[in-house]
Amino acid sequence: MKTILVVEDDLAIARGLRDNLEWEGYHVLLEKDGRRGYERANDEKPDLLILDVMLPSMDGFQICSLLKKEGFSAPIFLLTGLTQEQSRLEGLRRGADDYIGKPFSIQELVLRVRNALKQEDSARGRARRFESEFLKARKIQMASLPRKQPHVAGLEVYGKTIPAMEVGGDYFDYLRPGKTRLGIIVADVSGKGMPAAMYVQRMQGIVQSSQKHMSGAQDILTELQDQLHTSMDTTSFITAVVALFDLERHTLQISQAGHLPVLMVRKGSIRLLKPPGIWIGRSSTELFQKQLRSQNIEIKRGDRFLFYSDGIVEATDPGGKEFGLTRLKKLVAGCRTGSRRLVDQCLGEVKKFSESQAQSDDITIVAVKVANHHT
Repeated sequence: MKTILVVEDDLAIARGLRDNLEWEGYHVLLEKDGRRGYERANDEKPDLLILDVMLPSMDGFQICSLLKKEGFSAPIFLLTGLTQEQSRLEGLRRGADDYIGKPFSIQELVLRVRNALKQEDSARGRARRFESEFLKARKIQMASLPRKQPHVAGLEVYGKTIPAMEVGGDYFDYLRPGKTRLGIIVADVSGKGMPAAMYVQRMQGIVQSSQKHMSGAQDILTELQDQLHTSMDTTSFITAVVALFDLERHTLQISQAGHLPVLMVRKGSIRLLKPPGIWIGRSSTELFQKQLRSQNIEIKRGDRFLFYSDGIVEATDPGGKEFGLTRLKKLVAGCRTGSRRLVDQCLGEVKKFSESQAQSDDITIVAVKVANHHT
């Protein structure tokens, strides 16, 4: 049974509304004071609210405005003898769903109530279906990310991604082009939600099918650009970094497509690794290849590397201040734990910094430590 809260200080009108609405099968609650009506709307969460505008202690405009700001989603009808256009517009500006002037036809009001509740039921049904589909999509997307961390002699690796929404636009994966080589890709699609997630799924298919043939880090990026650029929306782009660890040659090769710099720590000293490269998008593959360069580094025991998306550095505190690259560098440089502890520590510090702020962007972070390697 649907519940309707009527806040009306004219008892004759209030009782008339209650009797007619109960005859239609609704459960009706009555209040005559504005503040008490506002409190009861919050407590009872009615399916529809009928508000008189002229009320003691708090008027209908104030109640409507406050409830809508606080996320009250049920329809709100304003009921008033004020017939001026300005008054009607004020009610609609405050978030009212309908406006009924006194005197009114009770049959018309009942029909409007019935239609509003039907529309609300229909909207909630669609929302539940969408939510169910998004949850399924999230489950599929999370299952498609690496379920286990790679076991590579000489490397300690740990990665994690946290979508800001049900599905996200961050992607990371581990590549095994050979027994003594490990590839890592971290990518970030512009935007969030389902459109970004679709690009992630396409990227994964391309990466998985191309990894066996990669001879260098830039091969994967070039393949992504070649296969995606003609079908990408003009407002969309992808930043990505690919790292190829070669344990036989004791080297690391990095290529980037407009992504954030990789952090490298050696003996407490931090270095930013950011070879040239433009993002993956609508530009031609030829132009993309001309801009792309790789960076080669000799790796040594104890070296640490951190790959991440902008959800880390662009996380904000309640005052709007960003976590920032400087804070991340200091955190990573001072860490003496393993890769998993480093990832968990970074995520914990970002959460602590953000306090009550909701996560506004997808977060991905992968840490690598050169463990048992001797030069």
